[in-house]
Amino acid sequence: MLKDPLFRRFISSSAFAGAFIWVAVRYFEVDTEVVWVLFELSFVFVGILIVVGLILAPTVRLFRRKSSLLSKLDASPNGSQELINHEGSETSRKP
Repeated sequence: MLKDPLFRRFISSSAFAGAFIWVAVRYFEVDTEVVWVLFELSFVFVGILIVVGLILAPTVRLFRRKSSLLSKLDASPNGSQELINHEGSETSRKP
């Protein structure tokens, strides 16, 4: 679990956010009430973004009728499928 990069990013970002808030309250004399309001409003903002994402994802999928660009990357212009190795030379792929 500690090797998961998302978990490590969450822990480090939480530590840095906590240190930022501690420095703001301790050395710059920010009221604790201001920090709590910022904390609550950030949760509200993230919640609104989640709802907007849940609404827009199906809407965008309904309006997009063409195939995606990623599905076209495997086919070459002449119709045969080709693979490009790391050196840049092309090798043909056998089905």
